[in-house]
Amino acid sequence: MRASVRRGVGLEVWLADGHRHEDTARRSSVAWIGGTDRHGIRELPFAWELPVEVDADGFVVQRPPASTSEDPMWQDYPWVAMLDPVELADGCSRNPSPRTRPAARPAALPAAVPDAVPPPALLVHRLDAELRHGRETWWAEVSPLEEYSPRCSCCPLLFGRVSEGLEALAGRPSLLRRQPDLAHATTYLVALDVGTGVCVDVDHLDGDHVGRGFSVELHSVELHSVDGSAG
Repeated sequence: MRASVRRGVGLEVWLADGHRHEDTARRSSVAWIGGTDRHGIRELPFAWELPVEVDADGFVVQRPPASTSEDPMWQDYPWVAMLDPVELADGCSRNPSPRTRPAARPAALPAAVPDAVPPPALLVHRLDAELRHGRETWWAEVSPLEEYSPRCSCCPLLFGRVSEGLEALAGRPSLLRRQPDLAHATTYLVALDVGTGVCVDVDHLDGDHVGRGFSVELHSVELHSVDGSAG
C-alpha cells in the first residue's frame, strides 16, 4: 500500500487494487467544567501544534504534556504507533511498591534533563546505525519489559506475552487463550528513521511468529507542512 500523511489535512491511502481511502484531520473536543455555572466545549490542539524543546541534535527534550486531538488512522492503532512510537521508550509501572515507585519529579526541571520517563519499556540488547533506502536509520534488538505499555494492547507494535497479559487483565480475549501452546517472541528487531522518528521496521526474531512485522519505506518527507509549521 502507499500512503500520504499531511499535517492539518489528513491521510490518503492507495491499495494495490486501486482502492483509495481518505481520512480528513479533525480536532477532538472535550467538555470542561470550571465551576457551578462555567462549562463548555473545548477543541484540542494537534500534538504538532504545541511548542516543544529540542536539544542540540534536534531531538525532543520533553513531549507536550497536554491532551491532544487524535491523528488520522488507517485500520488500527499500529498505524498511529508507527508514526509516534513512544511505546518503544516510555513504560508504565504495574502496581508499583514504595521501593520501586520512581521518585516524584521536581516542579521545574533543568532544560538539559531529557523526558526519560521511568521505567523504560524495553530491554535493549544491541544498537546499530546504517542507511536504509538512503535515510539514516537506527536499529535495535529489544525485548519488552513488564512495563511495556503499548498504545493499544490488542494491536501493539511488539505483539507478545506482555501485550497479551494486558489484554487478559482487561478481560478481553487473547490469542494465547485460543492457542495455549503459542510461543511468543522474546526478542524483536525494530528500526527508527532518525529524521522523522517513524518506526519503519519491526520483525519478530523468535517464537511461533518469527518474521512477523511490517516494513515502511519513506519516499518523501517535506520539511514544512501546508500551514508553514516545521514538519
